[in-house]
Amino acid sequence: MASKKNKNKYQKEDLINTLNKLYKCRDLEISNLWQRSIFLSVFLILCFTAYGYLMLDLVKVNYNVNILNKYNIACLLLSSISIIFSVIWILMAKASKAWYEVYESAISKFEYQHFKRINLPYENIMGEMIFQKDQRNDSIFTTKGGAFSPSKINIAIGQISLIIWIIVMISHSVYNFTLIHLTGNHIINTVLTIALPLITIIIVLYINLSKYVKSGFLIHNE
Repeated sequence: MASKKNKNKYQKEDLINTLNKLYKCRDLEISNLWQRSIFLSVFLILCFTAYGYLMLDLVKVNYNVNILNKYNIACLLLSSISIIFSVIWILMAKASKAWYEVYESAISKFEYQHFKRINLPYENIMGEMIFQKDQRNDSIFTTKGGAFSPSKINIAIGQISLIIWIIVMISHSVYNFTLIHLTGNHIINTVLTIALPLITIIIVLYINLSKYVKSGFLIHNE
């Protein structure tokens, strides 16, 4: 009885204002998701551009072993930076998705609870709206809408970039080991070839596992 009285103490206008605030927060998170992606995409594009420039120069080296070695070290360093940025992209995209899903969950719960009092049709409650099957086509060769998630695609972009740069790093590490015995600076080249991937792994693990970048709000119930 007390809970029912507590539920009915809010005026319709108060409920609508609260719902509007939740929608504004959700819309802001969606907008921020794309703004963050644009910001990080600049760095990834620069990394790919720089790698293309290095590879073009590498072709012109005329198989000078010492210069080849230096270019390979440069490519390793670039791949290390790119891997870190790709991981940051993934974490940023996942964080943005988590935050707007927090608000979507709150909106859905709020609308289920108060849809009668705010005169909201049941079929318009978030979570009840449907995408008609006759309007859907998941083929990439049609112009109809598909059942895909833009936020998941955004995460996938970072994952694909990460895989590409891991392959680049492994390739240049292996190739550099084949060049080491042909160059004079065996120790320096060996240390750099081993150290750069190891440092990258340590940084990535720290970023991914450390609470330094975790949201206290999102994990406070764990």
